[in-house]
Amino acid sequence: MEAKSFRLGNLEDMENLSKFESRVGKINGDSQAVYAFLNDMRNFKQFLPEGKVNNWLAEKDSCSFEVSPVGKASLKIIEAEPYKFVKYEGRGLNNTNFYLWVQLKQLSDVDTRVKITIKADLNPMLKMMASGPLKDFLDKLISGMENFTDW
Repeated sequence: MEAKSFRLGNLEDMENLSKFESRVGKINGDSQAVYAFLNDMRNFKQFLPEGKVNNWLAEKDSCSFEVSPVGKASLKIIEAEPYKFVKYEGRGLNNTNFYLWVQLKQLSDVDTRVKITIKADLNPMLKMMASGPLKDFLDKLISGMENFTDW
């Protein structure tokens, strides 16, 4: 498989974005299966909080949905390197731009490590308010990936 490459747009201020990182999780599967799964946005719904997601629309490279009470969000794949990472660009609360990066590292046939990073364009006040919920979201997402068995 070859790497997907999409135009990233204007990322000159990428270093000025707020950064949030998950813990490193352990997935019981190989990185090829996990990568293939993450490279299809139609698979993402099962990792979103049940009962809080409405109006789910997805294609292979993009998705959009509403999260109660936060509002509408959308994601699209912007770059991917087979079995190593998938990067997404998104828009969320108040049209805030963000980037989500899922890194994979296979240690054995049944042990792939995963880490998720979010970088978002947040003003200091919004960053302070969003830090806890974003960290909680990342932890739940990693836990959901660790518990998922259909890679």
